[in-house]
Amino acid sequence: MTRVIKFDKAFKVSVPLSLAVIIAGLIGLGIMGFNNGVDFQAGLNSDIAFVPPSMSLSFKGEGSLSFTVSKAEATFISRATTGDSKSFTFAFAQYSTFQTLAEAFKSVPGVSVELKADGATNSALLLGASQTDSRLSEIPTVLHYTASGSAAISAASMESIRAALKPFGNVSIQRVGDSSSSEFMIRVQDPGKEADFSTTVVPKLTAELGKAFGADNVLVKQSNLVGAAFSKSLQTQALIAVLAAFVGILIYCALRFKPNFAIGAVLSVVHDALIMVAFIVFTRMEFNTSSIAAILTIVGYSINDTIVIYDRIREKIKFNPSAPFRENMNRGVTETLSRTFITVTTVLLAAISLAVFTTGDIHYFSVAIIVGLLSGTYSSVFIASAFVDAWETVGAKKRAKKQALAANAAVAAHAALAAANPPKGGKK
Repeated sequence: MTRVIKFDKAFKVSVPLSLAVIIAGLIGLGIMGFNNGVDFQAGLNSDIAFVPPSMSLSFKGEGSLSFTVSKAEATFISRATTGDSKSFTFAFAQYSTFQTLAEAFKSVPGVSVELKADGATNSALLLGASQTDSRLSEIPTVLHYTASGSAAISAASMESIRAALKPFGNVSIQRVGDSSSSEFMIRVQDPGKEADFSTTVVPKLTAELGKAFGADNVLVKQSNLVGAAFSKSLQTQALIAVLAAFVGILIYCALRFKPNFAIGAVLSVVHDALIMVAFIVFTRMEFNTSSIAAILTIVGYSINDTIVIYDRIREKIKFNPSAPFRENMNRGVTETLSRTFITVTTVLLAAISLAVFTTGDIHYFSVAIIVGLLSGTYSSVFIASAFVDAWETVGAKKRAKKQALAANAAVAAHAALAAANPPKGGKK
């Protein structure tokens, strides 16, 4: 016979402990706030790569000349003052090195080329100018290329970039790609004091980065302004998504279980969400859409575990209705313990692997999932069950008190009736 674990003995410790962590997290949230990621900050998002220069182009002539680079070719588009246009396309398959490509570029009227990299470098590594599409002028435009090994800009890291951008205050930095990538998403927060913030901050940003890593080694691939209204809208939508999940869980559990079970299930997932909030606040992990995805994932996992436990408790009550609720609860949780342990261990192994072997958003998502899994398993046993146990205990005390009052009333009524109708032949 399986030994029944007395889980109710731990409720006096688990509930105050959870309350202490949650209250501390809410206080921390009020004082420090979230370390908002690029999704929830108003400011300028800049996709910047730290790559070496390949060559510089300048144009001196009539009309205008723009330059674009794709994976297979480089293209010049010349527009005359009369409105006529003409294109010059150079395929990398035909001009396989920087040297041959540079010589070919000189055939475009008005174009001057200065080679900055090894001429034998594969031309397919060529990158476009800043902002992807560049209009050439007499001022040289620097082109870059994807480099590896000794040619790569190895000094660029999240720490060195943050140090270079100290004058900008609170800057959010995320690496794009794996740990060897030299491309970063940099968010400069908009304090709302400059009307032309989007046009003035990029030159300042590239200038500061140029001082640290070399002016020719900074490639601004793209910049987008995210306004305060849009970032606020994202936060509101994220909050609505979480609240909608809670309401859906409450409705589902109310239809499937008694109201006390439904409320206990919702308290369990709210507990998990608030534990996640406390973890994110105190670790200063970036709060972004990945964090919301992690919270919703854990909510789904936790409610699934809670429903399995509730089903087993309800089953025990059905087959042993005369036993106290606490006995049925302990037996039901004990019998589902092996299933809970196997499930959480399997998911934890996958989450730990992702946390160890990945970087960026996936790494932080995995860390959040690990914390949420542990919290979700804990809450299904020690929070959801504790609430129903407390509800049933209070209900049992109320029923016992009501029965005692009814019994006392019955005794008093019987005594009053006996006094009003004494036995015949008795003394008056």
